[in-house]
Amino acid sequence: MRVGCTTSMYYGTFETEDAVDKLNSMNIPCCEVFLQTFSEYSSRFGQLIRERLGSMQAVSMHVRMQHYQTDLLARSPRLRADSFDWFNRSLDAGAAFGAGIYVYHGPQVVRGERHNMERWGEGLAHARSLAAERNIDFCWETVSWCTLNAPDRVTEARRICPDMGFVLDIKQALETGYTPFEYIEAMGPNLRHVHAMDYDEQGNYALPGKGSFDFPKLATVLRECGYQGDIILEPYEEQARQDTKILESLMYLRDLFEGTKV
Repeated sequence: MRVGCTTSMYYGTFETEDAVDKLNSMNIPCCEVFLQTFSEYSSRFGQLIRERLGSMQAVSMHVRMQHYQTDLLARSPRLRADSFDWFNRSLDAGAAFGAGIYVYHGPQVVRGERHNMERWGEGLAHARSLAAERNIDFCWETVSWCTLNAPDRVTEARRICPDMGFVLDIKQALETGYTPFEYIEAMGPNLRHVHAMDYDEQGNYALPGKGSFDFPKLATVLRECGYQGDIILEPYEEQARQDTKILESLMYLRDLFEGTKV
C-alpha cells in the first residue's frame, strides 16, 4: 500500500495544475486529482496535468459532484444525456493524466431516505463501461449524505452491479454511525480505494494521527483482507493551511501502511 494526498484540499485556492505542483513538492508517490471546473474536463487539460505530475502517479480522479454526477441516474433522458456528456469529457481528462479510479458519490439523499437501487443497474453498468474503455475503474464512495451510507447499501449495490468497485472514506463512514470495518466487510474484494481523514474527541475534523480513529487497526485489517489499493489523505482547506501538519500526517500514515517515511 502506498500513501498519497488529494489536490482537493486546495480547492478554490490553487488552480488544479498548481495543486499538483504543490503535492509534488511533498515527495509522495501518488495522488488523487480533483478536477475543479468544467473547463478542466478535456484531454488537453488532462495532458497538462500529466506533464505536471512528473514521476508522481495520479491513482484516482474526483470531480465536483454538483456538476453532473447527480443526474447520471436521473429519470429524465435529457438530464442523463447531458450528464453523461460531461462524464465522458471528465473521463477523457482522467485518461490523459493516467487516473486508474473514478470516485463516484452517487445520488444524494435526505435524512432517512433509502433509494431503490433496482432501476439504477443499467446506468451504473453503462458508467462503468465508459470508464473501462479508458482503463479507469468507476468506483462508488461511502458518503454519509448520499446513497451509500450504510453497509447494507453496499451489499445491495454489489447485488445490482456485482463488479462495482468501492471507495472507503473513513470520515464519511464514521459520520454514518457505522464503523469503517463494517463497510470493509460489506465491500469484500471490491474495495479499491481509501480516503483517510479523522475526527478528534470533540467531533472536529482531524488529520490522521491527531484524531480518535484506530488507523493501526485499519492497516492490519486491510493487510489481512488483501487490499491492493492506495491510501489517500483527504484533508479540507482548514487542515491544509500548514504544510508541516500535512507532512506529519503523511509520515504517520506511511509508517503504518508503507513502513517508510516522507
